[in-house]
Amino acid sequence: MSLNSFPNPVNQTLYFNNEEHEVPFTYSIRGRRYEQKPFKERFKLKLSDKWIFEVKNTRSEHGRFIRHKRRNEMLPLQEILSSVKRMSRLGHVRIPHKLGLYAAASYSRNHFLDSDRGLRVTMDEDVRYFTFEGLAGTMLGASNRAIVELKIPPGRTSRPLVRKIHGLLRKENAEQGISKKATIFNLIEDRARKSGEAYKEPSHNTEIKAKVALDAEDQDIFPRIRNDLSEGKIEGFRLSDSYPNVMETGKLYHYVQVPTHEYVRFETSGQSRSATIKENFQVVQDPYRLGNVIKRREIEEPLQPDMLKMPYKVLTRRRKYFMVERNGGTREYAVMMDRSTHRGHELYQLEVEDVLNSPSTRTETRSINDVASMANYLIEEYSLEPTILTKNQWLMSLPN
Repeated sequence: MSLNSFPNPVNQTLYFNNEEHEVPFTYSIRGRRYEQKPFKERFKLKLSDKWIFEVKNTRSEHGRFIRHKRRNEMLPLQEILSSVKRMSRLGHVRIPHKLGLYAAASYSRNHFLDSDRGLRVTMDEDVRYFTFEGLAGTMLGASNRAIVELKIPPGRTSRPLVRKIHGLLRKENAEQGISKKATIFNLIEDRARKSGEAYKEPSHNTEIKAKVALDAEDQDIFPRIRNDLSEGKIEGFRLSDSYPNVMETGKLYHYVQVPTHEYVRFETSGQSRSATIKENFQVVQDPYRLGNVIKRREIEEPLQPDMLKMPYKVLTRRRKYFMVERNGGTREYAVMMDRSTHRGHELYQLEVEDVLNSPSTRTETRSINDVASMANYLIEEYSLEPTILTKNQWLMSLPN
């Protein structure tokens, strides 16, 4: 492969969103430019500076992800911001609140090209992440790893060169990772948890949740639920006073089938080196007879070396969530919207979840009733379908 050298090797990327995280999972709105140096730890953007403006969308078709990119060359930031603020819809998904500058990344890129076969490999180093107050950027974190991406034309994935590159990556103990944008969301959540602004799950061994099926086009139901809560439309519940913000995360999990448990799930990247074990899956009775309220045991254990050698499937999960609380009570419940993906397939679900630690019968019953009450409102108000399909069941039903 030939190494393409560029006079400005540093990629500076801006990401646009809002505090409600209303940009759909499948969209990325970005500004991009190439410079000699990365962003400093603190910097301020100029409205007159010019950027390549991109709107990228990914959709699943017949088990393959199809990516569409729309770009405008070298627009002033002022013009890009005006255009972004006018976006009231992305595809079929409505955007109730104005979008603006949200985060940024900078990295040094090496670009390798195989001109005969159209294969490209990029290697990004010195990856830094930033957030904004207005036009002022502040460094959020940095990666101590290089990020390698293979851009492979359709039908070329089994070529010898592709297999050779995969072999090299395995030899160097490379791990599959998440996108830079998802990494930024995770860093923002980490920072909010440390400052007490984001909910931190207590130690627990029991999970109570209600699941509702969702279509990709219905992602704007999520901000509508928040609006309903703020207007007091969901009887007995309100947005959490302690954790009112929407959080968004991106995780990559290995799902391992083991004979002794329903399944074991673990992350291989990031700080986490623990395995989550799920077992004793039960569909419990609920007062609305929804049939979608699940109780199961959930425990965390240190990751055992033999788990890494077991056959597994990889699932990427993007999640948006916020916390609600019972009026006059102290219990916090999570309302979550997930997009799970695996090799060109995707699954959307809404979930209402509570976590408990060896609960009494009374506590468990109250939790089931509350979770079912919220789920019943979502199903009736938005004409949604209850489901008990777990991510593990969905993942294992897919072809390898």
